[in-house]
Amino acid sequence: MLNSKGINELLSRNRDDRLCKRWYLMTPNGTLLAYSQPVDINDLRRQAAIAAISWQEHQHPDARGDDEADFTGEIREDVQVRQNPLHVLIIESETSNIIMRQIQEQLLLVLEGGVPPRRAAFVKSITAEGMNGVRLQSGQGERGTDVTSSTASDTNVSKVAANVLKLQRKKLDALADVVLGDFQATGFRMPQDTVF
Repeated sequence: MLNSKGINELLSRNRDDRLCKRWYLMTPNGTLLAYSQPVDINDLRRQAAIAAISWQEHQHPDARGDDEADFTGEIREDVQVRQNPLHVLIIESETSNIIMRQIQEQLLLVLEGGVPPRRAAFVKSITAEGMNGVRLQSGQGERGTDVTSSTASDTNVSKVAANVLKLQRKKLDALADVVLGDFQATGFRMPQDTVF
């Protein structure tokens, strides 16, 4: 059985007001199982629903309804998803970084992290990664398509933002390892066909 109180305490101890604002453990359909305190539960539920939709869209790319994709591209993408299923989803927005990592087939650990001020030409980006860290696909505003600026301040802001994201990812991976270790020690396994 999942010890929600213990996980709530662990998540709460690893949050702060700037780098790791909020942690939560949820199912891919958006059911919250544990979360850091203090929390505005209505805002958290809304954010978990958005995270679940984003995860599902990238887990099953054909569900997005991209009718414009050519047939061979759809087959290639579908084969890639089956061979290397979604493991991490990173959403970089104007106000936060949201990093979701699958820790069991029906469990996602999510970090909402703060960001430094973004550069003027910032474009939201979504990066999906497989188990081995290979990029599966990226959404609008992939870094390779961003408009680049030659000013030193824009370059410094971009480097700081990239370093913040790397640090948040390291924290997420470390906390995921702790949670997984606890699950292995207690023998917890999220049931596959659970409907809440």
